[in-house]
Amino acid sequence: MSKEVRAIVIAGNGTNCEREVAFACRQAGAEVADIVHVAELLTGRVRLDDYHFLNLAGGFLDGDDLGSAKAGANRLRHAPVADSGEHLSDQIGRFIADGKLVMGVCNGFQLMVKMG
Repeated sequence: MSKEVRAIVIAGNGTNCEREVAFACRQAGAEVADIVHVAELLTGRVRLDDYHFLNLAGGFLDGDDLGSAKAGANRLRHAPVADSGEHLSDQIGRFIADGKLVMGVCNGFQLMVKMG
């Protein structure tokens, strides 16, 4: 019996190609490929724990105003997730520790590098 693969594609102000990444996930066999704005993750309504494959989209997250992916990395690292006592970086760390897959395309890869 195979397990349902659930993919999440993180979108934000200035990202692009989210639909193409979600389509590619479905073509590769993911039953679910949700496109979720980073703000929805910070409200706590959507949690990374519910997914198996994290995709960070390309583009120019937050306009790259401070440098490539710097503002986005700072937000993920320091912005609290509502009613949880944690930051989104805590969820990402747990996601990685659980051996789940993470992919960053273009600016998404730069975001991964900035996050460490």
